[in-house]
Amino acid sequence: EDTSPASVDEYTDHDKKNHEDLFVWEREYDALRELELSSRDRHYYANLEQRAMERRFGHQPHLTHHDYYYHRLNRIRSAGSEKFDIDTSPDAKAKEEEEKEKFSLKKVIWGRLDNAYKLVKEGPTSPIDGMDNKRQTRKDDGDSGSNKGDMKHDPNTLYINVVVKNSVQMVNNELQRIARGWWQTDKGGEDQPDKEEILDFQFEWIRAHTQKRVIQLAGMALASDFTPRKVAVQLSKDLYRLMEPQLKPRGVTIQTVIEYREGQYFVLAVNILGIDWIPLMKWVAEQHVTNPNVALGQSRKDNSPGSSPGAKKKKKTMHDMVKTFLVEMRRRFPSRNEVVAYFLFFVYRRIHVFVAVPLLRICYFIFLRYGVNKFILNAVTDDIFRYVEKKGMEMQLGIKRNNDQASFMLAALREIRSGDRKRISEDGEEDEDARPIIGPLMGPAVKDDNNEARTPPDFSPPDVLEFIGFETDLPVGFLRLRWALLHTTSSFLKDAFYADIMKYGNIDIGQWSANENEIGLPKPPDGIDEGSFLNATLEYSYLMPKSAFVKANTCYATFEIIHYDNCCLVIKEKTLTPEVPYGNTFVAWTQYSIVNTGKNTCRMVCSVEAEFPNGQPMVARQIKSGMRSGCAEKFVSLGETICRYADAFP
Repeated sequence: EDTSPASVDEYTDHDKKNHEDLFVWEREYDALRELELSSRDRHYYANLEQRAMERRFGHQPHLTHHDYYYHRLNRIRSAGSEKFDIDTSPDAKAKEEEEKEKFSLKKVIWGRLDNAYKLVKEGPTSPIDGMDNKRQTRKDDGDSGSNKGDMKHDPNTLYINVVVKNSVQMVNNELQRIARGWWQTDKGGEDQPDKEEILDFQFEWIRAHTQKRVIQLAGMALASDFTPRKVAVQLSKDLYRLMEPQLKPRGVTIQTVIEYREGQYFVLAVNILGIDWIPLMKWVAEQHVTNPNVALGQSRKDNSPGSSPGAKKKKKTMHDMVKTFLVEMRRRFPSRNEVVAYFLFFVYRRIHVFVAVPLLRICYFIFLRYGVNKFILNAVTDDIFRYVEKKGMEMQLGIKRNNDQASFMLAALREIRSGDRKRISEDGEEDEDARPIIGPLMGPAVKDDNNEARTPPDFSPPDVLEFIGFETDLPVGFLRLRWALLHTTSSFLKDAFYADIMKYGNIDIGQWSANENEIGLPKPPDGIDEGSFLNATLEYSYLMPKSAFVKANTCYATFEIIHYDNCCLVIKEKTLTPEVPYGNTFVAWTQYSIVNTGKNTCRMVCSVEAEFPNGQPMVARQIKSGMRSGCAEKFVSLGETICRYADAFP
């Protein structure tokens, strides 16, 4: 029997001595792990410093990873923060210290005043803008001071005004994400017939109460400025940084600065410092060859009546000749940009360079400065719109001269802030029907709308236009909605939508070209074939309210019935806006496709497409973007209006 005084469970000094080496090994392991992590961090920051220095000063073969790391530490100690921008290289540090001078009282006061001016111009920024205001101002000052010099505003300064908006594609994606799984039912088996009936009743009840909320959500998502605000911040930085190197190969030297930024709106001031005319003319000629769809003064096909070879020629008066000449000039030159582009192209091809360059300099100094400067900036707008479209956004862009910038900027800010107040007031309303309606303008309920939809076996969904602007289910019967949209006695579109929601003025709606009293009825009278309603047209006009980018203008629209039966209705609309900028260069086509889904519901698909009869102008992408964003707002507003009036019966 063991008689040792120590028990088996006791931890003796002998055991402690034996385990002491193990405790030391564990501490060493922790220390080695910390050293390994620290080494990784140093290597990572050294790589960052190396990339930044090579991007600024080129390859530095005599510097090692240790040099880059300690250069970063010294820069952080001297700057007091982890500023990523490198102002000087290590080799130029000694030279920079020799060039430093003592600050005089005058320089100190001037620096304080300049900093105060920049802070006032920048204005307060919220955390949602993406970066601290003090750090961002310091970064912009460093870029503009060391690289581009102080920006001087003069009468020749141009201002690029950009407003970023949500794309309807983003809204459709959001609606699909929310609706995914909502409209799925678990059908009962043969031994559970009552379960299927109960689920169908619950499904119809839920769908009727959620469709209005879904369309309201689409309007809220389209008006939201959270994502456009972030895209605007990034876009303003990219334009400020990339416009100069993009225009340099074209022979244009510019100076830029972010003049103002608030939310989804920002202003970029641009000074054109110099133009090398030979590369600019060469670039215009290359664009004329590579992009023949752009109208640069080339002859266009005349599609006007009487222009066919077999047409009977009439004796033309002086008035007719002048009118024909003006029409032909408008066809060749849709805007001032095409005039400038064709002038540069003509000079490059027809005049020797020794004569062309002095001639262009003289014309530029006398009368072509604003036209050429605006043409140069419009030439890069395609790249700007392409960038925004990749982000899933739309935008409005306007280039203004110094004299017009103040009034335009105030109008743009007033429009944005009024939209913010409207969105806040709508968010505060708990009921989507809180806004009063004018009356039961959609007419009485139609008994046949309660039945199941009977789709013909050979029915196929109608073709849509190039861009689908809005697609949703509506909680209203198909026949009742068709009457509200088409019948001559219905005032739903004119009073409830055009006047009340869209704020149109001077609304003048004509009559259908055929069967004006029968189109839109739930059941046509005896002896009237619904096939005779096809290709019937209705003309109307209205005055669109002014905005910051477009003045008040009159629109001339024409409805045409493409498909008409108890299963589907397709209305195609042609809109002409001759009073807006470039309004004579394009035609706006919109299409409303409504399919009967039965049980007092229907599905509406709205699409839009731009047509350029005389060739695309330089700002064609800008026109398409504005058309998509404007029609998307119109489509969503129409869906909201239909939902608001769906429960109003006479």
